[in-house]
Amino acid sequence: MDNSRKLPEAEYDVMVALWSSKVSPVNTAYLMESVGKSKGWKAPTLISFLTRLEDRGFIHSEKKGKERYYYADAKKEEYIRFVTNDFLAKYHGGSFVKMMNLLYENNSLSSEELDEMLKWLQAQY
Repeated sequence: MDNSRKLPEAEYDVMVALWSSKVSPVNTAYLMESVGKSKGWKAPTLISFLTRLEDRGFIHSEKKGKERYYYADAKKEEYIRFVTNDFLAKYHGGSFVKMMNLLYENNSLSSEELDEMLKWLQAQY
């Protein structure tokens, strides 16, 4: 993945609905119910997002009768890894330590989170 594959928020919301579904494939009605209604989208808006996601290779679809069904092709873990690495590079010069230092200085990390991080680091080495 490259930066041109970073998703806008609305398209990411559609992907979350696809990734979260207990069944695959899902139809437009399912996606409208799970994400579209809460966002106030009309069906054409959702279909526009689905078309863009398909054009960019995140999903594929097939028509069965009158319904179109959607499959997630992008893996959630791979996408999260991509955007996390992109964020780290863009805002922290690729340094995990700089990011953690900023979070620590701003009291964004609890003692429990720091303890958990320390245990994780010790387990890695």
